[in-house]
Amino acid sequence: MTSPRTRSLTVWLHGEPVADLTAGRRDRLRLVYRPEVVERLGRGALCLSAALPVRPAPYRESSAERWTEGLLPEGETRTVLEQRFSVRRGDSFALLTALGRDCAGAVSFLPGDAKPPSPGPPERQSAAQVAASIADLPAHPLGVDDQVRISLGGLQAKLLLTRVGDGWGRPTSGTPSTHILKPDPPGFDGLVASEALALSAARLAGVDAAEAELAILDGRPVLVVERYDRRVVAGVVERVHQEDGCQALGVDPVRDKYQRSSDLPTYLALAGVLTDHAADPATEWRRLGAAAVLTVALGNGDAHARNHGFLIENGVVRLAPAYDVAPTVEFVRSRQLGLWIDGQAMLVAITRRHLLREMTAWGMLLGDARDVLEATLEALEVALPLAAAGLPVVDDALVERCLDRVRRLRASPDH
Repeated sequence: MTSPRTRSLTVWLHGEPVADLTAGRRDRLRLVYRPEVVERLGRGALCLSAALPVRPAPYRESSAERWTEGLLPEGETRTVLEQRFSVRRGDSFALLTALGRDCAGAVSFLPGDAKPPSPGPPERQSAAQVAASIADLPAHPLGVDDQVRISLGGLQAKLLLTRVGDGWGRPTSGTPSTHILKPDPPGFDGLVASEALALSAARLAGVDAAEAELAILDGRPVLVVERYDRRVVAGVVERVHQEDGCQALGVDPVRDKYQRSSDLPTYLALAGVLTDHAADPATEWRRLGAAAVLTVALGNGDAHARNHGFLIENGVVRLAPAYDVAPTVEFVRSRQLGLWIDGQAMLVAITRRHLLREMTAWGMLLGDARDVLEATLEALEVALPLAAAGLPVVDDALVERCLDRVRRLRASPDH
């Protein structure tokens, strides 16, 4: 029985109520799967998260809180949204109540007997309106207002929109957003152009990466990223369930998304999620290995656990496409990795040997690891100039420095 002070939300997945999330004394969270879900899927099945397998017993406090925190934005974005909806600072439950209709993946949170609304047509936006929304992100993060209630993790300012033909619409009336629009953060001119370069080069090199393009809106570069947790089937946008690395490992997404010791999060632990839950772990390890090589080769120190993701469908996990990939060493002084490679924390220290040892520690055969390493580096050296040719706003010197890192890594020792 719940006390009068207990607040409750129904957790929906793919239009089905699967669990209940409650906040009790001191706002401590509790998540419990519904009995019919336990009976249908069976104990230990994957549903919401690799860290929250199906079971009849509730998940209390830290387990539930770490997963729900991963669905919410961080930093100033969160602060503005808390103020916008009169939410007490740090009250994750109240913020999910306000924003939880549309979250990353296929999950949503609704009070009582409320059901997810049937998707209606998005509200059409002109190019001028989109540019104005980008400029207004400090006051309206994610494009949220009384009609648009959506949540997405991360620190960087972004606008969520729905593609309508060759134009855009606001994701009102239960319509899922399909794209993320990111301008340069203040003080980091050129960052989104470098991310466009990195994602384009990754795809050209055969690394599974998010689809993105660089647009100029009202004279301002904006990275337009297609959401990998959405797909269009017969003209209808469907949600695909996903979670980030912190959620899958059950670690705090704010304090512990960067590796700071031998404890979680680690690449080995992320690979372990694939070992335990992928249909073909060896194939998924290769994809994770290519993503790790990409991180080191391009100089991306921000590839922390929240910037790695997993897709969950029918109880099976696969690695999400690479996202939030940029040569961060060009914009910040830090040379530390978000996740260490073979115990090495510094980007400049990583050699081919460390990457091979890291991948084989997951269970990969040495020959497979070498194939991934060689193929990715060789393809990147060709792909970077090709990607840059399609992005005239990218600085030529930045491209050359990226190429230098790729070549140095190719020439480094592997034993």
